[in-house]
Amino acid sequence: MEQNNSVLLSKNVYSQIMYECKMGLPNEACGLLSGCGNRCKTVWPMKNMEPTPFSFVMDIQEQDMTFDMIKRRNERFVGIYHSHPFGVAVPSYDDVIHALYPDTFYFVISVGHRSAELKCYKIYKGKVKHVEVIITD
Repeated sequence: MEQNNSVLLSKNVYSQIMYECKMGLPNEACGLLSGCGNRCKTVWPMKNMEPTPFSFVMDIQEQDMTFDMIKRRNERFVGIYHSHPFGVAVPSYDDVIHALYPDTFYFVISVGHRSAELKCYKIYKGKVKHVEVIITD
């Protein structure tokens, strides 16, 4: 597991993630992020196959197509984002037990309140570590 203590998002990437999560209300929104190292460069919104305010499921074929497009852009898969409508920006029990990628940034976005909040984590073997999000130009 990489020991990245921070992740970089441009203002544009941050805005795209927040927009997609707000558009998904009242259900959870989800997507993938690509880039290099600890810099997220591209947002890949994904369809929530089981839309509810409490969970998300990504289509495996849509994921595979997205991974192909990521490779064509000479980027790598670096993160997963999803929203918690009306909840807090902390991984749920289900988020933790379903986290499969130890070197991946997991973003949880709280969007149903007056002010939205984005937080990032590394999750590995049931352990959750907060990662600082740095917004860049």
